Amino acid sequence: MRRWILLVLLSIGSASCFAQQDEAARADALMKEGKRIEALPLYEHLAKTNPDVMHYAEKLADCYEAMSVQFTDPAEIKKYRTLARDEAKRAVAMGDKIVYIQDIANQNPDDIAFMTPQSAGTKFQQEAEKAYTAGDFDTALQKYAAAAEADPKLYDAPLFAEDTAYVQHDLPTAARWFARAISVNPDRETAYRYWGDAILKYGNDPTLAREKFIQAIVAEPYSKYSWQGLKQWADLEKAVVMAPKIDRPDGPVVDPKNPKNITINVNPQSIEKKNPSSAAWLVYAVSRANYRNDQFQKDNPNEKNYRHSLKEESAALSAVVSVARELKVKPEEMDESLRNLVELYDAGMLDCWILISGADNGIAQDYDAYRKDHRQLLHDYMDRFVVRVGVNVEQ
Repeated sequence: MRRWILLVLLSIGSASCFAQQDEAARADALMKEGKRIEALPLYEHLAKTNPDVMHYAEKLADCYEAMSVQFTDPAEIKKYRTLARDEAKRAVAMGDKIVYIQDIANQNPDDIAFMTPQSAGTKFQQEAEKAYTAGDFDTALQKYAAAAEADPKLYDAPLFAEDTAYVQHDLPTAARWFARAISVNPDRETAYRYWGDAILKYGNDPTLAREKFIQAIVAEPYSKYSWQGLKQWADLEKAVVMAPKIDRPDGPVVDPKNPKNITINVNPQSIEKKNPSSAAWLVYAVSRANYRNDQFQKDNPNEKNYRHSLKEESAALSAVVSVARELKVKPEEMDESLRNLVELYDAGMLDCWILISGADNGIAQDYDAYRKDHRQLLHDYMDRFVVRVGVNVEQ
């Protein structure tokens, strides 16, 4: 009798398990087809019965965010954006690393002004969003195209048109919309990155995908999204994304009560004779102090307050190279940082390293002006020095 009862219980448990697996498979299939609204009730049930499964929380957050786009009533929009945020927070707490989910977790559900149409273009775009999140891609593409025609200055309309074509596996159509979005604003990273994703998945051309991912970084090197595509490409191609290592000495220390009182700290070990390259590095902080005192205001007459700038950093690192040359430090005597610095300097790409790989908040303010005249050089720096094929990841 007990054995019979146990067999019945095992049979019921097994049936329940298979039913849940089937439900999860159907939900995932709908998500793969872009039918988030249809998948939502399935993920709601799965997340409720499996509260510790990160995948269900992640997908449910995505579905709730898609559902919020279906409404014009602010109360309904806020309701689903709140649900999306809360599920995203659960997913992140369980270790979810997807940037999109992290963004949802940090969103303000009250911030819905962007969902209110302001023009014919944005009206078409909102209608396209509703169709896209419901999985009606043909209608979505038509509406995005209408939005782009109604307002040629819209970036998101051609961007999302190409994303829709990409979901439909229509790479030629996607490429045309990618190019149009880039023509609207070549200094936004998203279209380049989406283009690279499409090529990587459907174009079977890793070299061209790499090119688009590098262009995304050149467009916006300080965006947390820009580097995602290139890192994904590197993982697939067994490559490494790693800037040349240059460990710079500490800069000058400024007395907050008297900005003209600048102290330069020197590590006694840095002047040891057995390290020939150390003397060259001594000039770094001195150069920065001199620039701050004498040159910053001349180079930046419209700025009231000092900031660390590209010109200051470039002058200081160039001075290090000059001293190394004056001292006739041999390449084999240089530390790794000095060796890399000299190579970048000789290649004419020192400023590229400073802006992309060695920037702080002050230096970053100089990027847009530099990119305007040096886009190709920035690209070549990434291509030559940052993306490395056949390098041991542990190095």
